[in-house]
Amino acid sequence: MAKYQVESWGANYFSVDDDGFATVTPDPQAGASVRVADIVEELRRRGFRSPFMLRFPQILKDRVRRLNEAFGEAIREFDYPSTYQGVFPVKVNQQKVVVDALTEMSGRHRYGLEVGSKAELVLGLTHDLHPEALLICNGYKDRDYIELALRAAHAGSRVILICETIHEVKDVLSVASEIGVAPAMGFRARLNSKGAGKWIESGGNHAKFGLSTLEILEAVAMLEAAGCSDVLKCLHFHIGSQISDILCIKEAVKEGARLFCHIKRRVPSLSILDMGGGLGVDYDGSSTSSDWSRNYSLEQYCRECVYSVLTVCRQEEVAPPMLVTESGRAIVAYGSLTVVSPLKIIGRTSPGEVPIGPDSCHQVRELRSSLNEIKPENWREVVNDAKALNEEIQVGFKLGFVSLEDRAAGEALYGDICRMALSLMNQEEEDPEEVSELRDMLAPMLVCNFSVFQSTPDTWAVRQVFPIMPLSRLNAEKTVDATIGDITCDSDGRIDDFLGETGTCQKTISLPSFDVDEPFLIGIFLVGAYQDTLGDFHNLFGSANEAAVWVDGPKDFRIVNQYRGTTVSEAMALFGYERQGMVSRFEDRHGGDDSADTARYRDCFLRVLSSGTYLRR
Repeated sequence: MAKYQVESWGANYFSVDDDGFATVTPDPQAGASVRVADIVEELRRRGFRSPFMLRFPQILKDRVRRLNEAFGEAIREFDYPSTYQGVFPVKVNQQKVVVDALTEMSGRHRYGLEVGSKAELVLGLTHDLHPEALLICNGYKDRDYIELALRAAHAGSRVILICETIHEVKDVLSVASEIGVAPAMGFRARLNSKGAGKWIESGGNHAKFGLSTLEILEAVAMLEAAGCSDVLKCLHFHIGSQISDILCIKEAVKEGARLFCHIKRRVPSLSILDMGGGLGVDYDGSSTSSDWSRNYSLEQYCRECVYSVLTVCRQEEVAPPMLVTESGRAIVAYGSLTVVSPLKIIGRTSPGEVPIGPDSCHQVRELRSSLNEIKPENWREVVNDAKALNEEIQVGFKLGFVSLEDRAAGEALYGDICRMALSLMNQEEEDPEEVSELRDMLAPMLVCNFSVFQSTPDTWAVRQVFPIMPLSRLNAEKTVDATIGDITCDSDGRIDDFLGETGTCQKTISLPSFDVDEPFLIGIFLVGAYQDTLGDFHNLFGSANEAAVWVDGPKDFRIVNQYRGTTVSEAMALFGYERQGMVSRFEDRHGGDDSADTARYRDCFLRVLSSGTYLRR
């Protein structure tokens, strides 16, 4: 549907069928689609309730396939004399079902992992990777981290230790000498080039990670002095996440390739260029250089990377390296979908009867007359007059000569006048800002059974825009503009940024008219990158009920894994409140009373302790 821009951001994984239902096609090559609402209905039949996190392993596998095929096509197009291998940065999503699905592609594409901590290294070492797949070790390291990585390499894993500082170069050489293992080492370069978009400060001369040009020369000299310069295998750079502008990628790749060539002349063992991550996702469907889009396709990204490296290497007369990327967001964003259900509506959604008493103030009576007199040709004048009358009522209430009943009537009538104005005007011909202001002012809040801070933390932290739309009735003509709030006790627990009709953002979402007492579902799409890892336990709301879904054919799917969300006792245990201790303290306070009321109180306490953290519907 045009108003939700599914064709722009869905990447052939998500669409809308003829009956107005949101569908998912996890494997576009196979082409089999199912309705998301049918998946949710099956989970409900099994006793699960919203919110839901739906994962689609087939989408993850398809993303790996697309990335490798795009690089393969570019390598063939430009007759590039080396190869490409990808690694998945585990920090983007550490969920087992996600990493398992991705590493299952290792055998076909020699797909590896990138880790940035001791815990992530342990995680990486538990997966069965292709013998030639890379395990890239980034991040700051201590001697335990280094020793484990070296011993993994000695055991047969293809581990590359990326040094972020001069001290790490010394530590890697020291630990390698102590345990008698020759390291495969990489240097992370701090490029002058920067990315574009929300994380532009990740690159450039003041980036948090990486060696300056002077430090790289110092590190090379250190290896030469130790007689082991041949341990240097990889040059790595990274200029940020969600890079929106292809020109920034081209400039960074050229700079990185030039640096690679100069170092390789001095260190012939250097054979890998790791270009880091940053491949963007078109969240807002605009295909522009906005923060939540990108002005290039996957295929263009791969062609520019291959061509830029090849061009520089030919100029420098240096053998082109094996290419590596650490794309994470572009691999996993599409693979997860959050489904929430509305609980209640705050605010009026349509004009209604407003009681006016015989003693109502004249401003209220004028507002009633204005509502009866508004027409397409006078709506702006009526709205402006109504705004002034409503302000007079508010001031009068504060000063004590307007009643509470009149204040309520004035607010309701002013809202009804603005609502009527929107219905009478030709919105396409009016000033968009004026129309948007009226819509935003009138929009009720739809309170949904989820936590922004747990399920979509980036909407709060960095104002990220995710595609959001109902899962059914997408072809409904009668709609309501609304905002979305969660059930946390925090005013920031709301979503205020939604996709507009032309890829722009707006403050409301258009939803079909509905009754909150009837089943109705809303999907928040493309939440597979970072949201699991960054989600917190604000108000002790925990993880949602979760399911991994496999589509076998048209309307034919399987729930291959299902997990109940965090219980109240599990959420409390994360903060030191163990279940048995809480039960014991409850018994100490109430155990001596054997009345029926106390027994019911105890049963209720235990039931809530074992229940999910979200509200029951």
